[in-house]
Amino acid sequence: MNNDELLRELDSFLDRYGIADSTFGIRAVGDSHLVRRIRDGRPIRRSTVVKVKRYIARYSIDHVA
Repeated sequence: MNNDELLRELDSFLDRYGIADSTFGIRAVGDSHLVRRIRDGRPIRRSTVVKVKRYIARYSIDHVA
């Protein structure tokens, strides 16, 4: 997964649940600058991508409307 794909998924998630970029980063991986780094096109470790995707999946399941 490249940064553009991850960013699209993140933007959709953040918009859907009204979560701030920094809040997401802290909750998902303990890094308030994560989303900014992704937006800037900086490389993201595969292990970080896995953590992000797990957080999104878990949050989405826990907050089903």
